[in-house]
Amino acid sequence: MEDITNIPKDTGFYEQLFKKVVFTAGLVTLLSLSYVLWVNENSDNLLLPFLIVGLALVKTIFIVRLTFIQLSKIIGESHQLTHVLTLFVVLIILIILSFSADYLALYVLNSENFKSAASLEGSLFKEFFEFTYFSLITFSSVGFGDIVPLTIPGKLLVIVEVLLSFLVLVFGIANINRIHVNK
Repeated sequence: MEDITNIPKDTGFYEQLFKKVVFTAGLVTLLSLSYVLWVNENSDNLLLPFLIVGLALVKTIFIVRLTFIQLSKIIGESHQLTHVLTLFVVLIILIILSFSADYLALYVLNSENFKSAASLEGSLFKEFFEFTYFSLITFSSVGFGDIVPLTIPGKLLVIVEVLLSFLVLVFGIANINRIHVNK
């Protein structure tokens, strides 16, 4: 018979992470998807692109707050490498998908917000995929240049995403001494 005391206590960490992330991911996703729906309704408004940037900034602050305040408590209780890596994978996916929706909203609002080497026209899914690719490239600071923001709101979104990627990197480096590798 197996000794049940040897079962890892990882489930507590993942339950806490899941509870914190589900609420945030749901709110961020709902806000991001709502952009695309109401962008078509009032596309003549000149302040709408800046409203999208402002909401993206609020969303970014919400993500940072979740990460640096709430989830740092979880990391404080669990110093395992797998927990820290899981946290960062979830965070990066959330950021990339969130900014993909922001870029898509700006593009739907006015296709002149971005210049692309390839055609971005097509289905909403194809456009979202292209901006997910752009967000991933921007987050990683690679910047191939095949999709380029041309307007101030587009450039502001890119700046916010790049700054957020640096914050995530700094947060990871600052907590590296708290990681324990189980052997």
